[in-house]
Amino acid sequence: MYARQVDDKTLTLFVSGYMSEESLVMQDQETKSYWSQILGEAKAGPLKGKKLEVIPAVLTDWRNWSQRHPEGTVVMLSRITEGFRRELLSSRLGLVLGIVVNNKATAWRFDILAKTPMRNELLGDKPVLVVFDEKSFTARIYERELDGRALRFHLVDNQLTDRETRSTWDAVAGLAVAGPLKGKRLPPLPAMVSSASAWKTFHPNSTVY
Repeated sequence: MYARQVDDKTLTLFVSGYMSEESLVMQDQETKSYWSQILGEAKAGPLKGKKLEVIPAVLTDWRNWSQRHPEGTVVMLSRITEGFRRELLSSRLGLVLGIVVNNKATAWRFDILAKTPMRNELLGDKPVLVVFDEKSFTARIYERELDGRALRFHLVDNQLTDRETRSTWDAVAGLAVAGPLKGKRLPPLPAMVSSASAWKTFHPNSTVY
C-alpha cells in the first residue's frame, strides 16, 4: 500500500494494463506517469524517479480481518475470493514476504515461513519479528523493540510469547493479549507479498531466506 501524495499533488492511480517482469504497472491520471507496483517508483513520464511513501498493510482473508476489526469496512467482496485464496495457497512455493530497509532488500519464502512461522531477525541493527499464519495466509513483519527494550519471541504451546515478560501475543495483529504487556502493540513494518521471481528481478541483490 502506498500514500498517493507526491510533492504538492494528490495522485489518482489506476491499472495501466501493462505488466513489467510479472509485476503490475500503474499510471496516474494527473501526469500520465507510469509507476512500478513493487518499487512504488515512477519509471516513465513527468514524475520519473519520484517514489510513493510505503504504508504498512496486511494481506489476509476477510474472516480473519473482520474477527479482529468487527467495525471495519470492505471495498468489495467477490465470489472469486475463496478461489483466489486457494490459488495463492497452491502457489505458496513461489511467494515471498519482502521489505526494503535503508535501501537493503530482504525477503522470506512462504514455504520456509510455513515451516518456521515465527522468526526473530535483524534488519541491519533493527530487531524485527517475522510471523506467518497459514490458516489465514497472513505474513507480517513487526519491530520487536518496545518501550526501549528488544523482545525475543518463541512459541509456547503454539502461542507467540515473548521471553522477557512472558506475555502472549496475537501474531496476526501484533497485539499482546495476556501478561504484563497486555494491550501493547508491535509497530508493523511496510512489507509486501510478491512472487519470488518478480522480487528478485526488481531487487537483484536481495537476501532471500
